[in-house]
Amino acid sequence: MDSPTEQSLAGTLVDVLVEHARGVTAGLPLFTALDSAGDRTDRVSAAALLGRVRAVAAALRTVGAAGDRVIVPALPGLDFHAGFLGCLYAGMIAVPVPPLRTGARHRATVRNDRLGMIHRDCAPVAVLVSTPEDAEDARRADAEDARRADAEAGAGSDRAPAWISVRQPVDPGTLPPARTASDPAAIALLQYTSGSTGDPRGVMVSHGNLVANQRALRDRCEIGPETTVVSWLPLFHDMGLCTGVVLPLVSGAAAVTMEPATFVRDPRVWLRAIEAEDDVFAAAPDFAYDLCVRRIPEAERAGIDLSTWRVAANGSEPVKASTLRRFAEAFRPSFFREEVFSPGYGLAESTLIVTMGRPLFPTPVRHYDRVALAEGEAVPATPSEDTVELVGCGGAVTGTAVRVVDPETRRPLAERVVGEIWVDAPGNCAGYWGNETESAEVFGVRAEGAVPGTEGNCVRTGDLGFLEGGELFITGRLKDVLIIGGENYFPQDVEAVAGEAHAAFAYQRAAAWPLDEERNGIAVVIETAERDQEVLAGAVRAAGIAVAKALPTPVSVFAVARNKVPRTTSGKIRRRACAQQVAAGQLRPLAQWSSR
Repeated sequence: MDSPTEQSLAGTLVDVLVEHARGVTAGLPLFTALDSAGDRTDRVSAAALLGRVRAVAAALRTVGAAGDRVIVPALPGLDFHAGFLGCLYAGMIAVPVPPLRTGARHRATVRNDRLGMIHRDCAPVAVLVSTPEDAEDARRADAEDARRADAEAGAGSDRAPAWISVRQPVDPGTLPPARTASDPAAIALLQYTSGSTGDPRGVMVSHGNLVANQRALRDRCEIGPETTVVSWLPLFHDMGLCTGVVLPLVSGAAAVTMEPATFVRDPRVWLRAIEAEDDVFAAAPDFAYDLCVRRIPEAERAGIDLSTWRVAANGSEPVKASTLRRFAEAFRPSFFREEVFSPGYGLAESTLIVTMGRPLFPTPVRHYDRVALAEGEAVPATPSEDTVELVGCGGAVTGTAVRVVDPETRRPLAERVVGEIWVDAPGNCAGYWGNETESAEVFGVRAEGAVPGTEGNCVRTGDLGFLEGGELFITGRLKDVLIIGGENYFPQDVEAVAGEAHAAFAYQRAAAWPLDEERNGIAVVIETAERDQEVLAGAVRAAGIAVAKALPTPVSVFAVARNKVPRTTSGKIRRRACAQQVAAGQLRPLAQWSSR
């Protein structure tokens, strides 16, 4: 049972910020931004942040009203924080998105596929940018585009959204705008999902969802004013937004943030930032821990002190036991302790966190019979090539119930039986923006035949897994399951087998999917840095034979260059897109092998 931390009971994030700004810690550092070298570029207290937020809200109210949507791109420094919270203060709906692309004239644009789709879907009244100069450049570019469109179409084009600078003048003598009435049920943001199995959809996240979900994370991890959150995660994703902005506010913790590109270029900046604080919560997807091992030389690790890292959350993508072991072993000289790892499970449709391991407790890593798992039974087994190694993602956080349900009958399943994961939680969102049909399929569903009073209004996650002793184990995605000979196999298991078959594929991304009906079997694409054709020929053959031994079906293996396997903006493998690119000849293999 998690122990609730003594904190404010404010119902919205804006209420929480106002309380901080009026409290005894109003002048203390709340958010700090670092540059690519790890040096501080900006720091703001709650009181100063509230001033910035009010200035943004005042500017937004000149172009829109409560309930209107505002595009909030990933902006440098602490501009995103002020912009996002400014939307909420004004009663508008924030729409976090990736950084806007820049053209030859340094103009912002929303014309790439994903941003264009989001723009059409939510019809924003404004787009936030950092500086007045950025806003003016964007307005001029829009005017040119409008003239060109009118000339081509012979008619007036749709009204473009306003471009608003986040860096508004803050005049202490100016009467601040009144904030919109506090309503936890009102929509705070549209969180567009990363679309690993389909087009992104805008999840309607309420103010109450945000606060309740992150309070549950706060209590699970015992985060308080003495804690510092250190994050490089993209703020336009649920994990980055919640842990990097919302969690510090609801817990009273300070936060240190940096650009994702900073971490990718040099993971040492992240670890050095952790080293500089006394009690640290830091979250990252599985690949990030592996990147630290590969990119930070062994000789430098002893010079980094990670003894103050108390919670190392691991989520957003499948958690691999091998990653946990490698990182813990590699950074043992840095005083990193393996029990600091806290794997978790969550999804945007439930705001973020659903389950999480308890900090400073050993993470359950167990082996299950591969064939039995394909038949839907999680049978514990002694480690061998015939078993699957799975990592426990913890138990449900406070106020949350997790059910494993037969996706066809909607009846709850027993422990160690694989089914679809359903979630009943205060973080469960209202639905998808403008999409009632899909909303009805995913949100507010009820289990059949459950114990009276426990049916709940659940979110269908589309993920597969099972419960064992209250611990959740994830086995795959319902839409990604490989059905072979009437049994279910999980693509990440196939990908792992291929990756372990040869040194050329070690620690590389892969994608597996079923071939079409005319060509039964499965295909596996796996990345590699190897270019020697003889080595590659041996590698794809070894991977193909290893997969063929594990699965009773024909196998085709393709080796491709690094960073060629399609991924979502949060790093998840897009298996369907990979299959389409291979079929269209767009993904050129370096080598291939087939068992046919």
